[in-house]
Formats: sequence, structure tokens, C-alpha cells
Amino acid sequence: MKARSVLFAVFATTLVAAASGCSGNSSTPAATASTTVAASQATTVAAQGNQPAPPPAQAPDSQGGNPAAGEANSPQAAPATSVATDTPQSTIVPVTTSSAPNGSGHGMCFDPNSGLANSAIKSLAPAGNGTWGNPYASEDPISAGCDGVLTWMTVESGNIHPYTHVLFFTNGTYLGTATSKPYGYTEVIGKTANTVSVQYKWAKSDDALCCPTGGPSVVTFTLSGGKVVAKGQFPPSN
Repeated sequence: MKARSVLFAVFATTLVAAASGCSGNSSTPAATASTTVAASQATTVAAQGNQPAPPPAQAPDSQGGNPAAGEANSPQAAPATSVATDTPQSTIVPVTTSSAPNGSGHGMCFDPNSGLANSAIKSLAPAGNGTWGNPYASEDPISAGCDGVLTWMTVESGNIHPYTHVLFFTNGTYLGTATSKPYGYTEVIGKTANTVSVQYKWAKSDDALCCPTGGPSVVTFTLSGGKVVAKGQFPPSN
């Protein structure tokens, strides 16, 4: 019985020693692992401690920019010119024009080659020699307006020293001739929108046909109330 007790005691001692040995062997690696983890964490913290602290987060401003970023995030003004054109657009001002009247052409209120001009020439008494020709007219642009404008046209007879008729028109209407009969040495020398100035010369009894000494006299024709009013001295009647 005592022998069994001794054996049991020895066996128990051996188990305790084995258990203690196992416990010591297992605790050592765990402690080492804990020490390694702690050292790694310490190294990481130390490394992080050497880095500059991140800037504090900034709240966006009312326009969506970051105040800390300054002008880099500020809204930019629109370019003065678009990318499509890259050049400023010129301002285009429209020109107001009146409608072209009867007898107009080539941008003028009256065209001496128009049907209105031809019908007016045909209404004249026959020329002393040949036919009325060499029509020439004032140039009144449609772009400036034709209402109230007095336009003139001259035609000449076929003589060596031709007689001249001055015809008047306004806004597509033929008004008539400056005088009831044509005169020689006649020239239109001036014009405004509603006036025409005609210069007359005439030969005296002793003058050669080339060199008249009568005059000169300037007669001004004015469009007034749809009629032409003359002011000035006409050549004497023969």
C-alpha cells in the first residue's frame, strides 16, 4: 500500500513537472510574439510621428471652392471671346431704306434708261434736228430715301449747238419740263434733296454761236406741295 502511494506520488510529481514544462514552453513563444507585435507597433507609431500632421479638413465655401486653396478654386470669369470665333463680333448697324419707286434702277431713285424716262422723252415736242437723246440724270440713292426728292434728267437735240430740255421727276412720277421750250447753253450746276439749280446762258445779236455773252443766270427749282416752283431769270424769248 505504501509502495502504491509512493509510486502515485512519483507519477503525480512527474505529471506536474511535465505540465509545468509544457506551460513554460508555450508561454515563451507567446511572450516573444507579443513583444514582436508591440515593437512593430512602436516602430509604426514612431514612423508616423515623424510625418507632418495632415491639414485640418476645410468646409467648402458657398461657391463650392475651398478657402484654403485660395484663388485656385475661385470661380473664373467667362472669356471675352468664345473659342468658336476667338474674335470680337463687330456690331452690325442695319441701313433703313425706302422702297424703290417706279423708274428706279441701279440703286438710284431714278434711272434715265427706265420705262418712265422713255415715256417722258416721248411726250416732248419733236427736237429741231434729229431726236432727243443723250439722257443724263441726277444720282439720288435709294438708300437715302426717295420720298420728297426732286430728280432731274436732261436730253439734247441733235444740233451742233444743241438745245436742252430739263425734266423733273419725284418718287416715280414725271412732273414736266423746267421750261416750255428748250434752251441752248443750259447746264445743271447744283442740287439738294428737293431743289435743282440750272444755269442758263444765251447769245446776243452780235455773239458768235460758240461764245454767248448773255447771262449767266441761275434758276432754282424747288419741289413744294408736289409741284415745282422756279425762282430766277430765264433767257429772253426770241
